[in-house]
Amino acid sequence: MKPRVLIVDDSWSMRQTLRLLLSPDFDCAIAEDGASALELARGNPPDIIVSDVNMEGMDGYELCRQVRAEPSLEKIPFLFISGHAPRPGIPEAGDAYLIKPVQPAVLISRLHQMLQPRPRAVGQG
Repeated sequence: MKPRVLIVDDSWSMRQTLRLLLSPDFDCAIAEDGASALELARGNPPDIIVSDVNMEGMDGYELCRQVRAEPSLEKIPFLFISGHAPRPGIPEAGDAYLIKPVQPAVLISRLHQMLQPRPRAVGQG
């Protein structure tokens, strides 16, 4: 079974491009904004979220903050793809941040890395 990725971008062409690129390796769901992405994630939590930063209404940072605030979603890895560098000092900057244009092989590799189980720290049960 393929890992489920939720693609969030307000650009139709970017959503479709990412879906076509990722669909051989991932089961893709798409959302056109942060609010609909949060609703989709609550209804059927993805294994990973790929989101744009700059979107109307709820931007990617706010989406990340709200996902992290929900116990059932807080551990979902979050990858940003943006045309701009991350804003410094933003705790909602996700687990990874790629700046467009992103090489397809780099994106796919990063997503697979992010889905690997993380080793537990010594002393954690």
